[in-house]
Amino acid sequence: MKKITSALFFLVPLLGISQSAEQRIQTYLDANKSKLGLSQADVSDWFVESTLNSESTKIDNYFIKQRVNGTEVFRAVSNVWIKNGQVVNIGDQFVPNASLKTNASNPQLSVLQALGQAIGALHLENQNFSISETISNKNYVISNGSLDPIHAELVYQQMQDGNLRLAWDFEIDVPKHLHLWSVRIDAISGELLEQNDRVISCSFESKEAHAAHTSKPEYAFAKDIYKPESFMETMAGTYRVVPFNIESPAHGPRQLISNPEDLTASPWGWHDTNGATGAEFTYTRGNNVFACEDRDGNNGTGYYPTGGASLLFDFPYGGTNVAASTYLDAAITNLFYMNNAMHDVWYRYGFNEANGNFQQNNYGRGGVVTFQGDAVQADAQDGAALTTPNLNNANFSSPQDGVRPRMQMYLWNVTPSPFTINSPASIAGSIAMVDNSFNPGHVNVPVTPNIIQSDLVLFNDGSPDTSDACSAPINAAAIAGHITVVRRGTCTFVEKVLFAQNAGATAVIVVNNEPGYIGMAGADASITIPAVAISQEDGEAIIAQMANGPVAAQLQSSGFVNADGDLDNCIVAHEYGHGISGRLTGGPTNAGCLDNAEQAGEGWSDWFALMMQLKVGDVGTTPHGIAAFSSSQPLNGGGIRTYPYSTDMSVNPLTFINTNTTITHDRGEFMAAVLWDLTWAYIDKYGHDANVFSGTGGNNKVMRLVIDALKLQPCSPTFVEYRDALIAADNATTGGNDYCTIWNVFARRGLGVNASSGGRNSATDQVQDFSKPAACQLGATEFNEDMFRVYPNPSKGTVNVRIGNYTGKLGVRVVDINGRVVFQNPNIDFNVETTLNLHNLQTGMYVLKVNGESFTFSKKLILN
Repeated sequence: MKKITSALFFLVPLLGISQSAEQRIQTYLDANKSKLGLSQADVSDWFVESTLNSESTKIDNYFIKQRVNGTEVFRAVSNVWIKNGQVVNIGDQFVPNASLKTNASNPQLSVLQALGQAIGALHLENQNFSISETISNKNYVISNGSLDPIHAELVYQQMQDGNLRLAWDFEIDVPKHLHLWSVRIDAISGELLEQNDRVISCSFESKEAHAAHTSKPEYAFAKDIYKPESFMETMAGTYRVVPFNIESPAHGPRQLISNPEDLTASPWGWHDTNGATGAEFTYTRGNNVFACEDRDGNNGTGYYPTGGASLLFDFPYGGTNVAASTYLDAAITNLFYMNNAMHDVWYRYGFNEANGNFQQNNYGRGGVVTFQGDAVQADAQDGAALTTPNLNNANFSSPQDGVRPRMQMYLWNVTPSPFTINSPASIAGSIAMVDNSFNPGHVNVPVTPNIIQSDLVLFNDGSPDTSDACSAPINAAAIAGHITVVRRGTCTFVEKVLFAQNAGATAVIVVNNEPGYIGMAGADASITIPAVAISQEDGEAIIAQMANGPVAAQLQSSGFVNADGDLDNCIVAHEYGHGISGRLTGGPTNAGCLDNAEQAGEGWSDWFALMMQLKVGDVGTTPHGIAAFSSSQPLNGGGIRTYPYSTDMSVNPLTFINTNTTITHDRGEFMAAVLWDLTWAYIDKYGHDANVFSGTGGNNKVMRLVIDALKLQPCSPTFVEYRDALIAADNATTGGNDYCTIWNVFARRGLGVNASSGGRNSATDQVQDFSKPAACQLGATEFNEDMFRVYPNPSKGTVNVRIGNYTGKLGVRVVDINGRVVFQNPNIDFNVETTLNLHNLQTGMYVLKVNGESFTFSKKLILN
């Protein structure tokens, strides 16, 4: 494959090595102001707000902010790449002719008057505020003696009409840290111009995601997942936790793990802050995180467990059927562990001190140094003891480098479905259901230890719609003593239940006759058995399986109390991921570069969570949900997103057009989906290395690439700009070895060559396109064996065929050892990967023959 050199690197070198970065940038701006559409005044008043660097790309990214007569223009941040002493690219976001667009130079409202307007607009209590520090006549720190300090600065706010209005910019942390408001108040009129919340509340509510029925996976916490030297003797601890590559205690047992720290990232262990031998803390506190409970939601220093002098944190966990307060030690320990794991893993890929990571002490390795430091404050079971408790969510706020971020984890009260398929394994698992609202006539599902269980029996009344239970059954003998399945039809739900009950059924499962769920109303005091409704999708799959053999099921309520997000490694990783993307986008001292409408913060966070769960033996097509444990879904549940993540577009069909929505999390799902595809494209190409810290596999390469691209993208990035940052990072690191891999993955989901993000502050003007660069369109001479993959092989009947970079028509034949064609599909609309169902073939050896538009290929296939 040809190496591609991005046009971004064809800029003529203008600057000498001896110049400072600021001088190089100024010289470049002076020489290129006309091309950029800027005036001399525009390029003469600016300052470097933040910087990022990468050991792999060798690019230093300078984020420069525009000023007018010394007053900052809010969000007018351009980024300039310097490599080998030369400016190689600029992402210009300066306001052209800015000095002609301002409405005033001096405020009519004082900073305290404007703060009063902000407090009123946010519906907060107006307290006695005073200026505690005057940094300049445009920059203040305000306090009332009890709340966190409020930072205030005079800025110009960009308006939709292109003008600039003088405004006071405030950052206000409200009580209980429910919001960290970034607010602009017009310095002349007192009008609220804009507000953004820096507390990223992740809205993990279930969206009834499409189910993902897969067999229960095997999990093993491989010892080589840590680099060998991380087991060197240090002031290390031992923790009973859910290992970071296992999602939750439901997905795999908690394990007692010793010395888990990575000595490159945490050279003095997880309980040190002074960089000398010996732990400063024997509880869940150290250089990277301080984890404690905040059940009363006051953001104070709550209870924390101690490990004693030996740093042994081994505490019991009672599960979801006991009060969460009884296992606080286990929850806080897991939260402490997972935050440290995120710190150590992503340190290796460039989220380090110099790039604004979260540490109390930077050990002289770069970054902003403050007296207090900025280790994560991680609050367990936040607000759980409030009269109205905090539930079913989590959040993360990440101020600028040097200021402590806060993670808040909540309890969850999403009751698990009491309807479970026990066998066969192909459809086993919890099935979402809706209980009836009969009144009278409602009968509760039995609570543990009571249970209703049996093989399912399909109701048959002998009428044209035989299973709608609108008349007495002809298979009453089979129904007696069993849970009975009926289809929704023309008669009432009460009638269906009574016909089944009179035949001896122990419970009734009603299958909807249209997509989604149905509520069942009615009244009949003679009903004595439970009746629940399930979706058409789940119900018809169950009925189809019943035609092939027995299906064993049960109805039993578990006595569920709460799930705890502190033990859901997927959610903890997602939240920490917000901190990574927040610090790396726009640089660590600029906390406002992900406030724009079209940004992918939720998607990057889902991807961070997925990468921490990745294990050798995983398959890209396997659906992977998010937060299945906390939302009380089965292990193979679809999760809380619209679709589970999978490289199979029949499972996750999201394309760029789906980002045209005002719902932040829905937009993010697209980015996570395409980055998950990219991950597997890299694994297909380079393999999977179990050493997540310093391996050389495709998973390691893509982790570095994603971090490098976060550093290279501009402030307030669009999806297109992030795609381009990935391509530029690959170009800078490898010379473009994976140029077409990246393009093919993004084009497959609609972020192709001619895709458009529209305006960065609009979330509804994106245009998708599936075209690729000419250099990445597969031809016969470019096809090679390395691009062809058949897996699993041997197989039990499900076979995946993957051809990297190929989209088009495909013909597939399976030939037995006697030369007979036993399976064929001559006309597949192929897009990188397809799945073949060969379950009806006998075990043995076959030849799989594939014909593309300009190539043929054969592969030995074994079915067992």
